[in-house]
Amino acid sequence: MKILVAVIVFSIFISSIGFESGGIPFVYAKEDGYKEMRSEHFIINYKKDVGNSYAKKIKDTSEKYYRVITQQFNLYRNKFWTWDNRAKVFIASDKDDYLESFKCSPWSSACVDYRNKVIYTYPDQEISTPVFVHELTHIIFREYIGEGKLPLWMDEGIAVYMEDKYGKTYRNGIFVLKEHIANDTYIKFSKLNEVGVRSLNDREQDYINLFYLESFSIINFIMKKHGKHRFSNLLRRLKRGGSLEEALSKVFYDFKDLDKLEEKWKAYYRR
Repeated sequence: MKILVAVIVFSIFISSIGFESGGIPFVYAKEDGYKEMRSEHFIINYKKDVGNSYAKKIKDTSEKYYRVITQQFNLYRNKFWTWDNRAKVFIASDKDDYLESFKCSPWSSACVDYRNKVIYTYPDQEISTPVFVHELTHIIFREYIGEGKLPLWMDEGIAVYMEDKYGKTYRNGIFVLKEHIANDTYIKFSKLNEVGVRSLNDREQDYINLFYLESFSIINFIMKKHGKHRFSNLLRRLKRGGSLEEALSKVFYDFKDLDKLEEKWKAYYRR
């Protein structure tokens, strides 16, 4: 399981980095030989040799988790994903076509263009649903809260939390985190809060794995300790433009800043 977690983390990390660094040219279905299937909130574009049944499965998955993620955190907003504002999914013929057409990382199962609300993927993957949920969560949260308003650990932690909730990809790695806490080798929160995409890209794989696992564990702790309504309140305050520590102090009585959050988090996982 530890190996599986590492592989999934690496594929997601690389796929996200590609678009933060400039991305790939946007693909227009009608110009590039894709078939099209539409739903209320998504336009599914898929190569002609991809079966209609698979495209429908992706369409249904997209709609299901769009609603699940939105309702999970009460992410109500004025602009809905309808008509011309629908998100898009592009499905390549296979892994080779995916890499050639979309220029995504060879390690990735899906990659995403957050600003244009586009997910790129390919058929017949064992971990396709949790990875898809991860990327969809990123799009929904970045649109709701605003670009750059979340520290990277929270942005990734929320996405991994939702991925694990519906794919159980991270929870079995908590024993590794507990070892880091016991040995005082975890990433201190003051340092964690400073990590950005570019600085993470320069780190070794073990650090990246720990960053994702620790980020997940913080969101998991907050949700277990205080529930989704308090967490949704935190997100609303961040959306309005407040800092993370300001939002924490307004929403939670037992950790009013990062130091207190770190203290309570360690105590929770030392049990």
